[in-house]
Amino acid sequence: MKLGLALGGGGARGAAHIGFLMALRELGVWPDLITGTSAGAIIGALVAAGMDLAAIAAFWTEINLPQLFSLPGSKPAFTDNVKAEALIESAIGRPTFADLKIPLAVVAVDLVHRQEVVLDEGDVISAVLASAAYPILAPPVQRNGMLLIDGGVLNNVPFDVARARGATYVLAIDLSNTAPYGTVVEPSASAPGLLGKALTATQRRPIWQVASAVSDILTTQGVRARMAISPPDLLVRPNVGTLGLFDFHRTGEGVDAGKKAAQNASETLQKLVAKVTAHDKLQQTENKLPGERSNA
Repeated sequence: MKLGLALGGGGARGAAHIGFLMALRELGVWPDLITGTSAGAIIGALVAAGMDLAAIAAFWTEINLPQLFSLPGSKPAFTDNVKAEALIESAIGRPTFADLKIPLAVVAVDLVHRQEVVLDEGDVISAVLASAAYPILAPPVQRNGMLLIDGGVLNNVPFDVARARGATYVLAIDLSNTAPYGTVVEPSASAPGLLGKALTATQRRPIWQVASAVSDILTTQGVRARMAISPPDLLVRPNVGTLGLFDFHRTGEGVDAGKKAAQNASETLQKLVAKVTAHDKLQQTENKLPGERSNA
């Protein structure tokens, strides 16, 4: 039996993944494989590498915006990923997918062939950076003859990838914006630093709100289409409210949203945990019987 966990994209809202995983741990269950897109790919890599959840939350909080993004209209994003690469490497080293403690697959989009790509071999960090290469803000990643950008363009919550990789049960976390259109964050909630304030201000501009809403609509439609083909056993949508793509300084709110989402789905989660436990016990019994017969 394999329990698959699909972590969706959503920038700083990825903090909700951490809270959900904390609640999942308290239930005594842990994923056997992880799939992720964008922010979900980053969190997934940290978890799969064995990083402690509290440490991941601290890592997420301390993300320095210039290390991941370029301010629209200033320095071009199409330069390099050196700072972001170093940031992730400082947390987990330089593992390959084969080195990870939990199997991981991340989703990106190949601009050359205009299709979704699932990455699960070779260097983890370059794959994660490709999955999280948000158009305009981060540079595409060249890998094996492909030019890769954020997987959320085509598959923002890759629960179908988890199923395709043999997951018996699949939990999926969708970080689509839950705030009504036009909702803005108060100025006091701006990220620290000049760039942080500029990015927060960018999120309040009408053109950004329209672009963000269009992005959410497209990703939501993509999730619905895949739900009709290969639905997860449980799809959770944390109430991330006004948490913006760049609001890493509000990680605590995201973690709380993830925990609350798990609490709201506790009945379904407990039933799923019971199924997983029963399946494991049955498997252990079946594996034990041949030996018992041979000793008789």
